[in-house]
Amino acid sequence: MEDVAALEAAFSKALWDLGFREWAYQVIRTDALPDEKPLILTTFSDAWYNHYIDSGYHRIDPVIQNGPLQVEPFAWSAMSFGIEPSPEQRRLFAEATEFGVGEGVGIPIHGARGALAMTSMVSDHGAKGLDRLMSTVGQDVHLLSLAFHNHARELLALGRMGRTTVSLTPRERECLLWNAAGKSAWQTAQILGISERTVYFHLANVRAKMGVANVYHATMKAIMEGIISP
Repeated sequence: MEDVAALEAAFSKALWDLGFREWAYQVIRTDALPDEKPLILTTFSDAWYNHYIDSGYHRIDPVIQNGPLQVEPFAWSAMSFGIEPSPEQRRLFAEATEFGVGEGVGIPIHGARGALAMTSMVSDHGAKGLDRLMSTVGQDVHLLSLAFHNHARELLALGRMGRTTVSLTPRERECLLWNAAGKSAWQTAQILGISERTVYFHLANVRAKMGVANVYHATMKAIMEGIISP
């Protein structure tokens, strides 16, 4: 794959062919700051993604909390972990249903040097139908998730073959760091004492240097490559 967008499109098609309509891939960082945005690639709606992040659900999501402890693919139901969900977690699942997320499964990924990640995907089969689906295609989904993880890390962390580490100016790095910490362009401008337009200018330069489509991909790549350490 030449870029992240092509990888996402190929992954989406493969999962669709297996019976899944939406998915998310998250890099799990145990050293993440409380206000730090999670590193997520997803096809879920912007409305749900923004609500999920703004509500802080990424900090209490039992799928993300307990998923890395699993070895095999698992259903999203809290019963998979043998625990009783908290009121906040119940609200998370209820609101996910309201947004049309539906039933899903998680695929834990244990990479090299302790790297942790998770893919999650949903179908329209219902709980029982999803169990039957996974009994048929579960191994394929697991292998696809591992392949996606490996390609994503290569594209986001290593770049194309032969490309050296991107060099950012101090101001570009500052803007990217505050973006990774969950600050808006306006908030970053207030912190750094510059205009919001200047923040957008520096972030646009970062995207161009890294060869990515958006600031989110730039943030993921910069963290994985060690350019920034939130």
